[in-house]
Amino acid sequence: MTTSIRPLALAALMAVAGIAGAADAPATAALKICVDQDDPPFAAEATPERGIDVEVAQALAKQLNRPLRLVWVQVPNRGGIGKALRQTLAAGQCDAYLGIPQGPDMAGELAERKLTQSGPYLLLGYVAVAAPGRPVPTTASLRRARKIGAVSATPADLYLHRMNLPRAPFPGSAALLAGLKSGEIDVALIWSPWLADDAAKGYVRGTESLGDADLVTGLTVATRRADEALTRDIAAAVEALRGEGRFDAIAQGHDLPKITPP
Repeated sequence: MTTSIRPLALAALMAVAGIAGAADAPATAALKICVDQDDPPFAAEATPERGIDVEVAQALAKQLNRPLRLVWVQVPNRGGIGKALRQTLAAGQCDAYLGIPQGPDMAGELAERKLTQSGPYLLLGYVAVAAPGRPVPTTASLRRARKIGAVSATPADLYLHRMNLPRAPFPGSAALLAGLKSGEIDVALIWSPWLADDAAKGYVRGTESLGDADLVTGLTVATRRADEALTRDIAAAVEALRGEGRFDAIAQGHDLPKITPP
């Protein structure tokens, strides 16, 4: 009797120990994603539940089956995104950084800091915009326009100069909208994220591609090159979610116009 109880008791103790061990096992580590603390409509620490990059981060974490932890980053005025990447992602404060634009200059900066980037999860670009009540602007109407507005010294301004179109430089997007409303200009080329602002509602957006690669850029996810597995997983998650139309749906939910590649 005694000999038969001991193995049973030992087995019970081992089972309890196994249960306790499972309970004490660490949960899946949170995916720490850096986002700009003040960059609406993409992210804002003041409204942490809403923003394009916030929702993109949530979608990526869900796709990877990991809990999400947002890391809010104040991008410095001096040094900009390059300095922010060095101080956060390269320093190990987060696993990934959203909103990194494509382009040779950024690619060089990432390489210098031993970072890499995914394919684009969102395309941004310049959109032809007309005043409320006016016809939808097209590439043909641009050629007929009396004056076309653009923010001074931007790719849109340089495009108008290069195409020998009648350009009118303005100090900012709010001034462009005012110029449209007053009739000072017929059409404006406006950076697409600005059109998500309430001030831009009611203005008529063109849907045609302007056909120039300099007017379009993709936003990507940056990771550390040494984190090979995570880099592969995030790149695959971006491709899968983009293919499903998830990122387009997030952008449309924030009234961001869809940009057609040139």
